[in-house]
Amino acid sequence: MAVELFVPLTPNAAQPMHRQMYEHLRQAILSGRLRPGERLPSTRQVAARLRLARNTVARAYEDLESEGYLVGRVGSGTYVPAALPAELLHPDGSAAPAPAAPPRRRLSAWGERALATAPAPSAPSSRPVRYDFSPGQPDWETFPRALWRRLLGHAWLRGDLGRSGDPAGYWPLREALARHLAASRGVQCSPKQVVIVNGTQQAFDLIARLWLDPGQRVAMESPGYPGARRAFEAYGAEIVPLPVDAEGAQVDRLRAMEGVRLVSVTPSHQYPTGAVLALERRLRLLDWAERSGALVLEDDYDSEFRFAGRPLASLQGLDRGGRVVYLGTFSTVLLPPLRLGYAVLPPDLVEPFVRAKSLADSQTAMAEQQALTEMLRQGHFARHLRRMRRQYQARRAALLAGLARHLSGLATWRDSGTGLHLMLALPPGQDEAEVAQRAAEAGIRVGQVAPCWIGAPAYPALLLGYTALPLERIDAGLQRLARVLG
Repeated sequence: MAVELFVPLTPNAAQPMHRQMYEHLRQAILSGRLRPGERLPSTRQVAARLRLARNTVARAYEDLESEGYLVGRVGSGTYVPAALPAELLHPDGSAAPAPAAPPRRRLSAWGERALATAPAPSAPSSRPVRYDFSPGQPDWETFPRALWRRLLGHAWLRGDLGRSGDPAGYWPLREALARHLAASRGVQCSPKQVVIVNGTQQAFDLIARLWLDPGQRVAMESPGYPGARRAFEAYGAEIVPLPVDAEGAQVDRLRAMEGVRLVSVTPSHQYPTGAVLALERRLRLLDWAERSGALVLEDDYDSEFRFAGRPLASLQGLDRGGRVVYLGTFSTVLLPPLRLGYAVLPPDLVEPFVRAKSLADSQTAMAEQQALTEMLRQGHFARHLRRMRRQYQARRAALLAGLARHLSGLATWRDSGTGLHLMLALPPGQDEAEVAQRAAEAGIRVGQVAPCWIGAPAYPALLLGYTALPLERIDAGLQRLARVLG
């Protein structure tokens, strides 16, 4: 198939048309815009498109062929040669100059902070992974793919996908989510307070835009979720560490912190330690927020999976002062590429949040929203959750048994009976990054806790997710990890 040619020509110029075409095509070949082996359109096609005499185009082609920039094949067409002679690339006989590094562009203050805080994209690893203990990775093999394809197909057959949607999200999905969250998490809200986002990371970014000015203080769990911290740092916030113990964030420390405008917590399953915020601390946190006028960001990223103990109400469900923004995601429950999350906002923040979202994207993917709506309405989502709880509970039991069997004395851990990962604390003095590297060399993928700290890490630790690994391979993976640690 011939390439499309765009040839800018200037009528009545001093240089004739065929020479203008010659120079343009020559530069396109030398610069790589026309790649080796590509076929050019016929002279008849080019002449018709540019409204030129065919002889004008033919003369430009002939000049380029005579100098080696093009090659004609009888019955096939005209092509860019697979390789250009060196004398065409460097007619003066000099060697090719080394490409100059592009100048460092000046970014905005936000751009510079984002460059400094956001992690660089990781290159794909060629090392095979036999035992994947990555946290936050649901089991793709158990995702109801046939059901999802059918629900998506129904969405595409509807007549409303050709119209722009509401930046706040598909209204039936917001209604279904409000009902689901009230029943499963005790969240108190109307559908108007539910806004669909492209994953919780977008919600962190939007809250930072709406609520924070550069220099304002944000209290965050340390260790805590690094994605939220990076979003706040990019907007110039001052991050204040909020220590974490076996009962979650030490919220009483907030009384001594002046000027804190936002607190970000993971109360149902603290990331990464796994602690559950005690009810007394939840109430004290809400009381402090109401007295101080601060906003509380509740990241409820995997609370659907609680395997022991009595479920605790969400912070938002206990809030009577409109101080809590509740965030959730379907990426952990269903699959990560499904970038559908939600924010439940106090009524007065809904309109500013939606307007800010509309500046970033006019709507979240509509077909996926409609498919998810039907998944909730028809009971498929609840059935999928029940099935995954049973499977994940069995895998969690296998993980705990394997840890006791193979890693006792090599590391310590604590089971809070909730969530989809455990934190494995290493002995003092261990190099966390080196241990993770040795594990990778042994075919084991684990998470690291070092990026979760605000400041220097207080101790080395690894994160072990158990949802992406088949039940029958968990014990063997832990046995191999024990050899790495030993």
